[in-house]
Amino acid sequence: ATVAAVWLGERKVKEASQIFSACIVGGIIFTVLAGLSAFWISEPVANILAADAPHLAALVEDYIFINILGLPIISMTVLTCEFMSVDNNPDLGAWMFGIAAVVNIIMDIVLIKFAGLGIEGAAAATVIAAACGLSTLIFYARAKNRMLQFYLSGVEWIKNILEALKVGMPRVTLEIMQALQIFILNSAVLQMLGVEAMEIYAVCTNTLIMAELLAGGIISVIPNICGVLYGEKDYFAIRRLMKKVMVLSSGLILILTAVFLIFPEKIAIMFGMEKDSLLPTAAVCLQIYSLSFVFYVFNEFLQTYYQTILETMLATLDTVLEFFVLLIPITFLLMNYYGIYGVCAAVAISELLTIIIVEATRKVLQNRGKLPQEGLLMIPNPEHDDSFNSTIEATEKNAVGISEKIIEYCQARNVDERTAYILGLSAEEIAVNISRYGYENVKKPYVDISLSRDGERWLLRIRDDGIPFDPTKYKPEEQEKFLLGGINLIRKLAKNFTYTRVLNMNNTIIEV
Repeated sequence: ATVAAVWLGERKVKEASQIFSACIVGGIIFTVLAGLSAFWISEPVANILAADAPHLAALVEDYIFINILGLPIISMTVLTCEFMSVDNNPDLGAWMFGIAAVVNIIMDIVLIKFAGLGIEGAAAATVIAAACGLSTLIFYARAKNRMLQFYLSGVEWIKNILEALKVGMPRVTLEIMQALQIFILNSAVLQMLGVEAMEIYAVCTNTLIMAELLAGGIISVIPNICGVLYGEKDYFAIRRLMKKVMVLSSGLILILTAVFLIFPEKIAIMFGMEKDSLLPTAAVCLQIYSLSFVFYVFNEFLQTYYQTILETMLATLDTVLEFFVLLIPITFLLMNYYGIYGVCAAVAISELLTIIIVEATRKVLQNRGKLPQEGLLMIPNPEHDDSFNSTIEATEKNAVGISEKIIEYCQARNVDERTAYILGLSAEEIAVNISRYGYENVKKPYVDISLSRDGERWLLRIRDDGIPFDPTKYKPEEQEKFLLGGINLIRKLAKNFTYTRVLNMNNTIIEV
């Protein structure tokens, strides 16, 4: 989905559709095979997971058997939701999970309480809920603003699967590292420090979900929005987006950390700590553990951003260091000296060291020319990104005014008069069209206009969130309907004149 977002930003709609189709086909094949494995791996996996509690093995086996068998359905909800979000329909993705959540709760009650299916009923409810959530695919298939189509051609889809696997490697590594980390650390804490320490550690690790809900939700917009902007080479917008993401996520996580430092005992109780004798120790552990939240969020930011701009090596390095290579040895070292306090402190230390090592690696590789540009975001610095950016209210008067500003901007940079007037005219024509026909019952519609240089090319981008309209498909016989006589002139003068509907916005790009 990240690759599709970047390609949509580059106006490679066909290629984005190919990778979408390849992922759907590949996802179905892989998850069906994985689901069939339930018949022979459920029992051994259950025995491993319940090694310390044999009486639970049968229940674990019943639960994971149905979940593994239902993998094609459960996984398809996640897969299609990612592409819906990229393809102008994030609301349908939200509805998909909303429907699944409600159905899951209802079916839990029906299957467990009334049907008496117990743990098998809980697992079946999850699969049924996912199947109900997939009903939103009907609306996605009929959506007028959808850009991705089902398209497979020759062996190209195999190359696209390989590209998806390459970009998805940080996420795969994350899942593997987290699974190994949980298995190793939980076992170590239980065996070396005892059951009570394990209870405290479980409370601490569970509180991480609060950081994920607050900051992770904000960071999760990066693949969809930043992916498109990176494909368009709209570096001005990327910097603005990343600044807002970091300010919002950091602000929220600092507030959360302060709450943990001030009210640790209340949080311990909220997360299930029932033994009064353990509360003082649990409170100190939570305070120590909460110091890792800021570093955790920054690492998640790095992993997500680097994966989005297709620098998967850095994203994978961050993941491996954060969840395994640094965390495991530091935890064992501090656990020997400081017990459960050391276990909690190890998380913050490993998170901070991960940031230091990854950023040092980035700088070294950039100095050697093996990574692009400068700085954290690896895009041109503002002083090197001399671009024109403006947001105007969509009126004919403003449209005329914007063309004058663009011409003035070009002339100040010694752009030849012909090119300057082509760019100014193009912006004016599209903006006038948007003001007349782009919105229905909107009092103040706005249009974003940016102009930037890419080598010998000038790229004029015009965005609006009005009704879908592709000016590149304008026909002379539609003159009376749209009054866009200048469009034909733009076609003749521009090197490329392209349109995509991404981020639920009309995106017109004129290249001169």
